[in-house]
Amino acid sequence: MISDVNFDRISASLGSFLLVWASVERSVRKQVIRVRGVAPHGMGAVLARWEETVIELQPATSLCPLLASTLRHQIEGPLRMRNGICHGLEGISAASGDEPAMLHWELNGQKHAVTWEDLQATLRWLSGLPRAFSVIAQPLLEKPGSRGIDTAENREWWRTEFGLSV
Repeated sequence: MISDVNFDRISASLGSFLLVWASVERSVRKQVIRVRGVAPHGMGAVLARWEETVIELQPATSLCPLLASTLRHQIEGPLRMRNGICHGLEGISAASGDEPAMLHWELNGQKHAVTWEDLQATLRWLSGLPRAFSVIAQPLLEKPGSRGIDTAENREWWRTEFGLSV
């Protein structure tokens, strides 16, 4: 028997994913517009422009250029998931027996799926990114304790706080 509770959980997670993604996208666009005055159309292009902007504006000796590149690389998987869900969602399946609850999509002829557990892990990571984008783009390097200064302590902080291993 398919559990309505599991179906409801994966359905609610889909809504949460889209809301959190919208927050991430607004945050990145805001950072790009603050410096450039305009942001490109697609999210991939916005992320590339954000990374370019950080690399151009932050000293190479700071941690920020490396953080920007690392973050851009790590968000590619969730971006593909977002694109698949938004442009090719085929269905939601509840947990049944050994099969976990999943979202299913097809994009460019390829079928994909994500379990409820994996979607939750992605949501946890994405939910902190608006703050990460802001701190990386505006690190206040002259301020004591700045997280943009390249120290072992700050590298560990970024790994622990945002899952960014630099």
